[in-house]
This record gives sequence, structure tokens and C-alpha cells, in this order.
Amino acid sequence: MNESVVKLNNDQCRKVGKIVGSHTLRTDFYARPFLTARLPDNELKYRMIFFAVAICHQTHHLHHPVLNLWGWDYLEHAFLEIAAENRKLLDPAFLSRLQVAKLTGMLRPHFAPDRNPASCTLDRLDERAKLMIDASVFIMNEFNGKVEDLILSSGQMLINNGKGLYEVLKNMEAYADPMQKKTTFLIKLLEEAEHLKIKDTENFIPIMDYHMQRVLLRLGCVEITDEVLRQKLIDRKPLDSDAEIRSACIEAFKIIAKTSGYPVTKMNDFFWSLGRSCCNETTLCKDGRCAKNPCTLTLIVNLKDHRQCIFQPVCKGYGDESYRNLWQPIVETHFY
Repeated sequence: MNESVVKLNNDQCRKVGKIVGSHTLRTDFYARPFLTARLPDNELKYRMIFFAVAICHQTHHLHHPVLNLWGWDYLEHAFLEIAAENRKLLDPAFLSRLQVAKLTGMLRPHFAPDRNPASCTLDRLDERAKLMIDASVFIMNEFNGKVEDLILSSGQMLINNGKGLYEVLKNMEAYADPMQKKTTFLIKLLEEAEHLKIKDTENFIPIMDYHMQRVLLRLGCVEITDEVLRQKLIDRKPLDSDAEIRSACIEAFKIIAKTSGYPVTKMNDFFWSLGRSCCNETTLCKDGRCAKNPCTLTLIVNLKDHRQCIFQPVCKGYGDESYRNLWQPIVETHFY
């Protein structure tokens, strides 16, 4: 990390971590159908979660207006539907033989509120279809078409002499992110579905997406010390890379998690939900409302009152517009 451009604010991370540690997570959030659904066999459950995560990136436009589902929530709904009604779309043997255009056409109805392919709100479909096909070819070649075998062959470890999940999953383009966002998210979901229990938790890399980068920048946990870069973020100008900012945000989460007492994988539940609802185009602290209704944070974190952001007492963005106007790095990626 180049400290002339990006700097980690350790004291601010610890302040934020103390607030995280003072809150509890709602147990019903982890009892939602995507995690608890009783499917015909474990392999189908592994496949459903695996492929949902594989195509989960940049879902700004994915929306089911009737059910009020956005982004990941809609993905969960759609993949539960696919597992129930069209499970061949989760079968590596079937997917590995498809052309991109054919798979794209088969996916469209599942992401259309009225099941009309023309109403599909999931964009970048060719890209997502390619990721599913590529992953299926790998699973067919290396694990006889079994996602469960891929997962369990790791010995429930992230790093395991070339067999760990961080080491194996990166061989597929969908999970090739060097910072392991999708892989860690996949593992988190499998753990919460009680299909996996990682042994070497010290090797976890915190999940980092655009919502969480935005929040950490506004909180002041990660400081942008280069004025040109800072202005690009405020102006929402595209960047060639967000590696330095993203790396600093990952380090920030390690400090926040350690201070809070929560595992690093739970940082996603606090900060993704915050960035998605309370600290987005509108901010709870200044606009008095959240971007999502109901607020995603209130669905995940136990809150007695939500008239103000839980981080408002320490947030730099609350009192300083120059922090509040910061936006996440705009980069072209399928990593998150």
C-alpha cells in the first residue's frame, strides 16, 4: 500500500470496532430460506450457493419491484426458484456443454419479475453466463461434476498444500479475485448453512465490495491522502485500479473485527447492509432516511432505534462534507 496515496487510520478503526462490538446480529437473518431450504440433496444446495455467488457482482440494476428485492436478495430468490423448478441450470454437466447465448436465454426468465425474458433486470448476462460455463468445465474436469467434492476436498481449510479453498477456487475465472471476495462470501454462506466449518480461520481475508469501501472511506477508517485521487472519488471518475484502496479497506476490517470481537466474515453483515441502505446516494445522518425500505441494516442488526446512524458519534463524514461526498472507486470488474 502506497501511503502517499492511501493511509490506514488505526485509531478510527478501533473507534468503529467498539461500536460494532456493542451491537448484536439478528438470528432470524441466518434462518432465511436461502440458507435453510431443504433441497433433495446436499449437492444441489452446494450448487445453488456456488453459482449464485459466482455471478454476484455489480448488481446495481437487479430489481424485483413487486417483491421489493434488490441485488443479492433477488439473486437468492431467483436461485431458490431455479433449484426448485429448473435445476439443470445448476448442473455442471449440462452447463459445461452450453453456448453463452443459450444459457443467457435460459437465465433471463428467472430474473424477470413477470417471467418474461424481455423484462429481465440482470445485466452483463453474457459475462455471467461465461463465468458459469467456465466454472462448470473446471468442476467437470477436476471434481467429476460435484461442487460438494470441490468444497470438501479442501479439508475445510482455506490454505492446505494447494488443496485449500483459496488455492483451488481461484482456478475459475468467477473466483479468480486475488483478494478472494467471492470465495470468502461463498464460504461464509456455506458455514451459515451448516455445510462447512473452516479450521484455519486465521487465514480469512475480509469480504470487500463497493458498498463497504464507500462506508470505510466516509467513516475515515481509510484516508485518501492524494488530492487528485480524492477528487476522482468525489467526482465518481473511473479508475484503472482500486487495489490500494481495497487493500487498505481489508486491513481496516481486520482491526475493526479484532476490536469488536466478531469474526472478520461478520463485517460483511454490518457494513454491506450499512452501505446498501444508510450510507448510499442518500445518508441517514443528513437525509433522515435510508435508501432501502425496510433498511437492510435493521434486518440484520438488532437496533432499538434507527433515527440516526449507529456510527454517527465517530463518523468523519457526519461532520465533514468532504468525507461524506466520497464515493467508492469506480472500476470495471467482476470480482465484486
